[in-house]
Amino acid sequence: MNTFTDHLRWIFSALGGYIAILEPTLPYIFTCTMLILADCYTAWRLAQRARKQFPDRVSEDGKKFNSHHFGNVIETILKAWAAILMGFLIQHNVTTWLPVDLANIAASAICFWQIFSMVENESSCNGAKWAKIAQRFLVDKTERHFDIDLSELKTQE
Repeated sequence: MNTFTDHLRWIFSALGGYIAILEPTLPYIFTCTMLILADCYTAWRLAQRARKQFPDRVSEDGKKFNSHHFGNVIETILKAWAAILMGFLIQHNVTTWLPVDLANIAASAICFWQIFSMVENESSCNGAKWAKIAQRFLVDKTERHFDIDLSELKTQE
């Protein structure tokens, strides 16, 4: 037998074992990943609205999705995966007596965080009535994402 195929067999066996052990977390990981990507989409929609509303004030970096932003998305996805996996491993290896699904709790917190961020993105720089009401208790992300100082505009209103 070839040593290369032996090494491949070991690698794929180990990979299959890890996947089999962590398979219960895959629905949580998939759901959280989809919400993180949906948050990216709402941030892109916010960029489009900000560009239309403040074409001269949006910085050049605010007009495009660059590798720094992609790195932040990947980092967020990896942190979410790590939180879910750690919750699962802690529950099944450390706190087996605890009658709570820690992976579910981690995924629920991540989902709530992403949905809240999506609502903030959709309400920012939006003239709809619901958005104006939501801005009373949500953060306007326009300033933070696009280097626009809205304080002088808010005092004029």
